[in-house]
Amino acid sequence: METTSENEKSTKMLQVLDWAYEKSLNGIPGVSDPIEVFASSYTKGTGTMLQNVNSLIRWQISKTTTSGFLTGLGGLITLPVAIPADISTGIYVHMRMIAAIAFIGGYDIKDDKVKSLIYLCLVGESVKDILKDGGIAIGSKLALSSLKSVSGKTLTKINRMVGFRLITKFGEKGAVNLVKLVPVAGGIIGGTVNAIGTNAIGNLARKTFIENNDLKDESNGYTFYEDAEFTEAFDINLLKFNSYVNLIKVDGKIAEEELEVFEKELNQSLLSEELKLELISRLYSKENLVVDYSIFKNMINDSLELITNLIKLAKIDNEFHILEKMFIKNVGTQVGFSNEEIEELMTTINATD
Repeated sequence: METTSENEKSTKMLQVLDWAYEKSLNGIPGVSDPIEVFASSYTKGTGTMLQNVNSLIRWQISKTTTSGFLTGLGGLITLPVAIPADISTGIYVHMRMIAAIAFIGGYDIKDDKVKSLIYLCLVGESVKDILKDGGIAIGSKLALSSLKSVSGKTLTKINRMVGFRLITKFGEKGAVNLVKLVPVAGGIIGGTVNAIGTNAIGNLARKTFIENNDLKDESNGYTFYEDAEFTEAFDINLLKFNSYVNLIKVDGKIAEEELEVFEKELNQSLLSEELKLELISRLYSKENLVVDYSIFKNMINDSLELITNLIKLAKIDNEFHILEKMFIKNVGTQVGFSNEEIEELMTTINATD
């Protein structure tokens, strides 16, 4: 049973959740658009629903770890209760992402049951424990049908339990974890953990509102390839993207221009959506991805494409860092280029070629 103090904290967090939900749907003047506009910006292209949602998740990962969007929100929003702005801001950004995914999936985001589903996505793997404590069995998946016969009173109970779980996560003992999870005034920190956290929440929202979509039965756009020719091309492309990730990180900073090019190339690739999300997350890890470049030695076209793209990527922010040059030279020699050939390529290839 919750103590009086815990009950007060849970009530405050529920107020923050309701505030973040309202702001997600209606937007914040001068800061963010209404959810219909925000979500629609990811559905204007030719991609499938699943591809559009994964693009949304990838961009949210990028924004929450590299831009000043979150750090600037604290001075532009009015919070409902005395909860630190960094917590409320982090919840708002994740809530907005989940609500957009639900909207793209065709759900009525003003429906109370959908609202509770959106709240539940914020707690990640804890969702089953919350529903179990609320007397709801969801089986192997979280979906709207799980709450089909739930009363309004039970929905309120579930929402409060989400609030309490977040208080536990971000409370006094969770303050250290919070610092690793959301940006605070003074700069973006804990990029790796933040990316992983955003990715995990986005994945659960995708499973809930897209993959487990119980509004319709049609395919969600999955395509599986099993032929050997595709597998070989797939492996080469993955090695190339692993190398791009390592280059982007080599100078200790990630430029917005680099992210935009990387995102565009990912969208055009045939890598699985899970791998695309993983590659975005690995941009913010300290460890480099392992790449066996020996496979490129007898593949002239792929070797040239790899080096060309690495040079373009390094130059896209108008700063060809010495560490980027050293990285490209190292890769170039491993795939069979001479030092003279690499120097010539670095001199002649421009980012816009």
